[in-house]
Parts: sequence; C-alpha cells; structure tokens
Amino acid sequence: MKPAYELAQWWSSSTTWRLLRCPSSAVPSYEPAKPPAKGPGNAGSIAHLALQQWIENGEWRHEDPGIRLQGGFDEIAAARGIDLARMPQALITRARLKSRGRELSVILAGAESGIRTELLLTDEANRLFGILDVTAGGAEGLIIDLKTGRDASVESPAVKHQMTFYAHLFQVAYGVPPKHVIVFNLRQGPAEVKVAPSTITDLLDQIRTAQLMKRTLARPEADVCRYCMKRMTCEPHWKAVTAWDPPDAIEGTVSRIERSSSGVTALRIGGQWLTGITDSQLPDDVMPGRFVRAVRIRRRNDGTTPEEWAASSITEIRSLPSS
Repeated sequence: MKPAYELAQWWSSSTTWRLLRCPSSAVPSYEPAKPPAKGPGNAGSIAHLALQQWIENGEWRHEDPGIRLQGGFDEIAAARGIDLARMPQALITRARLKSRGRELSVILAGAESGIRTELLLTDEANRLFGILDVTAGGAEGLIIDLKTGRDASVESPAVKHQMTFYAHLFQVAYGVPPKHVIVFNLRQGPAEVKVAPSTITDLLDQIRTAQLMKRTLARPEADVCRYCMKRMTCEPHWKAVTAWDPPDAIEGTVSRIERSSSGVTALRIGGQWLTGITDSQLPDDVMPGRFVRAVRIRRRNDGTTPEEWAASSITEIRSLPSS
C-alpha cells in the first residue's frame, strides 16, 4: 500500500491558489469529490442551498423570482431549526436574495442548454477539480458563482484565479470555453469576468510548475494565512503577523482566566486580554501557565496598554507546547 504522500493528489481552485501564493499552506485532496453533506453553518451556505433548490425546481421562472428565492432561504432555515435573527448576516442576505432574484433569473433565461447546479467537473490529466455553483452548456456557455461576502470583488486576484480555473474545467468538460463567466455578488449584483484563452493557458502552466516543486516554502500573507490549516504551527506566520495591518492573532502564556455570568471567558495572554470567548472555543487544556495561540481575533483598542482583543464566531484558540 502506498504511503499517503504518494497517493494521487487532486487540486481545487482554493488549493491551487494556496499552492501559488504559499506552497507550504497547500493541502491537496486524494479524490475529486463534493464535501460531505452537513447542515448549513452560516447565511452564505443557506443562500447557496436556496439557489440550488430555486434552479432545480424551476422557480427562477416564477413571476416574482426574488420572492421564491427568499422563500427557499426561509424554508431551509425553518427545516433545520435555524433562528435567522440570531445568525450573523442572515437577515440582510435574505433581503438581498429577494432584491437580486430577478437579475439572476434574466441571466438564466439567456442560457441555451440545460442548467446545472453544484456540478462537479474534473481535469483528469492535470488532477484538477471544482464544484461550480451554476453551469449551462451550448454556444452561450455559462458559469455563475454566487458570492455573499464582502471580499468578493471581480478585481480580487483570488476571485480571478477561481473563475479562470472554473473556465478551464468547463472547457475540458464541454470542449469549448464558456462564453459568460459571471460572479454574482448579492451586494453589488452580477459582474462578468473576462477570461481569455491565454489567461487559462498561463494559469495551467503556473499550476503545473508549482505541482512539481517541494511544498516547504511559506510566504505569510494576511489573506492566505487567515484560514490556513497549518496556521497555528507555522512559525514564519507568527513572525510576520504582528506587522500586519491589522494583525488578527496573538500568542503567549496564559496568566489569568476570568469567566463572566453571561457565560463568556476572558484570557490574559502574554499581557494582553482576549475577551468574548465562548465555551465551545476554549479548549479544556487552556489554564494559567499554558502557552496558547489565538487567531482570527480583532483588536479592541489601539496604542493603549494593556492591549485588548475580542473573539468572534470564527476565532480559534489552541494550547501548544511552549515555543
């Protein structure tokens, strides 16, 4: 049996983006597959499920498609017992689905061939794969990627990489490149990304070259490190993060733990306070005298001492051996 590092490696849009920006952070998959089904954990995932249902049920042809798209969002949340009023960004996402539904419906009406959602496409030769939100073949070949977050501009290098990557997979599957590559941002509406054949070729060349190189080089950058799986133990990252504007991580020895009557915890880490920590975020082995690291946090004050930081729903805390 082959060891893990010799097994087939498959690369997605996000992992090739990491491969090109910080090789050390790139972790390929062993097979091209959709992620395992699980309950929607945020407003964006509910919106994607609602979009899929809306298209597959033909509700985008409804007289008021925005109402039906919003209704699907509500139905999915209700079926899973989700209180939208308590979920961050849920109510504004719900409202945007209603207001943007007709724009999206008009785009879909221009598709000539069968419209597919959550379509898994692969490039066997280069071991690349992706799951496209919306695709349609034919002469008016179409790709749509739904974006619900703030950092989803078509000018973003990461978004351009993703859409060029998807255009390549479409071309492999359908024999021709898509005529329309669209980022549909619920905040700003649809924006078309121009993907030239030469751009696809250049990206493939870069990926092939990077795949042949050792993945030991770390190039710390805020947007690459933010959700990196190796962040907690990547020393180049910890040397760089304090100089970022703004930094979003701290490390040090715990000297004090305070628990409030509201059920949240505050830690004094290396002379700095981190507040707003929920029970689910606090590992059992965190105690005074232990060395800990916390990432995806926000500085509450600037230029005053001691520094104070606030945790959020995406904060991660880990106890580690002293560095």
